[in-house]
This record gives sequence, C-alpha cells and structure tokens, in this order.
Amino acid sequence: MTIRILLVDDHKTMLWGLERLIQAEAPAFTLAGSAGDAAEAVALCTALQPDVVLLDLDLKGSSSLAILPTLLACSSARVVIFSANRDQATLTEAVKLGARGVVGKEAPTEDVLAAVRKVHGGELWIDQSLMQALLGQLTAPPPPANPEAPRIASLTAREREVIGMIVAGKGALNKELAERAFISERTLRNHLSTIYQKLDVANRLELYVYATRNGLG
Repeated sequence: MTIRILLVDDHKTMLWGLERLIQAEAPAFTLAGSAGDAAEAVALCTALQPDVVLLDLDLKGSSSLAILPTLLACSSARVVIFSANRDQATLTEAVKLGARGVVGKEAPTEDVLAAVRKVHGGELWIDQSLMQALLGQLTAPPPPANPEAPRIASLTAREREVIGMIVAGKGALNKELAERAFISERTLRNHLSTIYQKLDVANRLELYVYATRNGLG
C-alpha cells in the first residue's frame, strides 16, 4: 500500500529535500503535496486527504499547534511532527492535541521514514524522554482544591467588583470608591458588610489580604 504524504514546512530548502526523500521511496511513499504555511496546509489537507502529514512546528513565526486539531478534523490523516524545536512542553502539547509521532530535524533520514511508516500503521513514534514527560502530565495528581472556594463562589458579580476596587484602590476612602462605582456610600457599606460575612473577614485590611491571597484582585 502506498503511503500518501503531505509535507508542511516554511523553509524551501528543507521542503525541497523532503520532497526528494519521499519521491526516492516510490512506490512505497507518494508525495501528495507540499505546503509552506498554515492556511495552505489546511487547504491541501482537506483537498488531498493524505495518509500522513509531516508537519513543521514553526510556520513563518507562528506555532502550527493552532492548526493541528483542524488538520485532524478535516481528514483521516495521522500527523508526525517534524521540527527543530526540542521544548518538551511544546512537543508534549502536540501529542496531547493528536500528533502520533515526533521526529527532530536533526534525525537521520531512516528515522524520518520509519516514523512515517510506524505512524501510518497505527503506532506511536515518540522518544523515551518525551513519553515520560507525557505520562507524567497525564498521571500527575490534580492540584489541591482551594478550601476557600465555596466562600468565593458565594460572591455575586457586584461583590467581586467591589473587592476588585478595594484591591486596586488600596487605601482609597469609601466615598471615593463609591463614586467610582456610581453608588452611594451606604450601598457600598452594605456590600462590604455582606462581603465581610461571606468571607469571614473583619475589615477592609483583612479583605485586602484575603483578596490578594486568593486572586480576587
């Protein structure tokens, strides 16, 4: 069975070399097409329906992670990342988004061809360090819940707005804060009384400390 490959890379010299590599492997491999940017990649993937997309991560200064889900949605192609980028967080994100293989641009041609074959056959082509990083993310325990979450959730949008003004205004007087919110001082005091009760704080200073500690500013 011939594997039809779409190449996506914004470096013309690299693209030329990949085209010759694929053509030299005929009839096992067929060059379905070549794209030099994200828009062209999506258009050709939709029109040509390749078996495998060999995708550079950096396309003219932007990350091709943004189009990866689209490439997978508009065709049945499997994606192999082919990139000089060795940032594990970025490569892990690519795999989480659906890429089935990752090959560095420094890899020998035999590895590039092997990755295409393996991924086309339904296998993964990911080095051990990247696989460990991916498994570490997937098996990491969720972050501990904030014990203050129920209290914070009880706040209304208006009360959150008042808290934001308290944090931003720091030592501003109630009169000044009320004017900023277009409410009376009495209304502001009523809001503050309710907020103090909900968050179990005694005054504006404690509210300021509580808000900054829990990201309510």
